[in-house]
Amino acid sequence: MLAPEIAIIVPHSHRYWYNPATRKIDERLGMIRLRVREVATEKGFSMSRLSREANMAYKTIQTIWRDPYHEVTTTTLDKLAKTLGVTPSELIEYSPDK
Repeated sequence: MLAPEIAIIVPHSHRYWYNPATRKIDERLGMIRLRVREVATEKGFSMSRLSREANMAYKTIQTIWRDPYHEVTTTTLDKLAKTLGVTPSELIEYSPDK
């Protein structure tokens, strides 16, 4: 039986995965980056305004704003997109591994 991978969160959005079976640490930088901050700023939204108009917790908006690699649900992405007047795909940027 293989042991599951364990996520270790470290500063600056770097995510390291430790696999106890191989005893190796694998660095995986997010390939999907959220553009919520950029789009919101372009449209004149502050974190507070986006939180109110999307009916979402300020802490959630703050986390997404500060960490563009933060994992969000499709429901959250949809709420943000509707509030900002864009499609969900406009809030996502894909960058392949280097």
